[in-house]
Amino acid sequence: MVRANHDRATLQQPAYELLQEHRQFEIRHYPSADAVRIIENNGRSAATRSGFNALYSYITGNNEDRHHYDMTAPVLQRAYGSNNAPPRSGTTSDLVDGDWEMFFFLPDGVNAASAAEPINTRIEATTLGERKVAVRSFSGRWSDQNFADEAMHLLASLKEHGFTTTGPVSFAFYDAPSVLPAKRYNEVQIEVE
Repeated sequence: MVRANHDRATLQQPAYELLQEHRQFEIRHYPSADAVRIIENNGRSAATRSGFNALYSYITGNNEDRHHYDMTAPVLQRAYGSNNAPPRSGTTSDLVDGDWEMFFFLPDGVNAASAAEPINTRIEATTLGERKVAVRSFSGRWSDQNFADEAMHLLASLKEHGFTTTGPVSFAFYDAPSVLPAKRYNEVQIEVE
C-alpha cells in the first residue's frame, strides 16, 4: 500500500458555504469541483485500498505528462451504480456493500480538461456538480462498521429534523493513514434537498 504522509492543515480543501448548523450535523453548499476518480467494486473497504493506491499513483506522476500534483483533502468516497441512491434500510451492508467511486480533488489551477491523461485507463478526470450536503464529523478507524454507525446517526438526525436525502452516503477522509485513529478527522456526507 502507498504510504501518503500529509498534514490536513496544510492541504488545499474544496471551499463551501455553511448553510445551517445543528448539534449533530451541519448543512453545506459545495460549488462544482474538479477531481480525478476511479470506480471500484467489492464493497467500501476493498475499494478504499485499491482506489486510493491508484489515485495516489496518478498524482505522484503515473500519468502521461509525468506531472506531480499536490495532495488535497478530503479523499472522497461514495456509493456508485445500483447503490447510488439514498440508503434504504440503514443497515451496515446497505451502507458499505456494492461499487464505490473514490475522488481526489484537483488543486487550484487544474481542471478536468487540463489534468494530465491517466495511464491507468480506469482513472478519469471529472467534475462533481454543485451539491447541498449534510455533514457529520467524527474521529476513529476507517472501518466499515465505524462509517456505517456514523452514517446511521446522520440519517436518524436528518429524519428527526425533517430533511429529505437525495443521494448516496459519502465518506471523506482528511488525514494520512499514519495519523492515529483517535486524531483523525473524518466526515460522513449525504446530499439533501
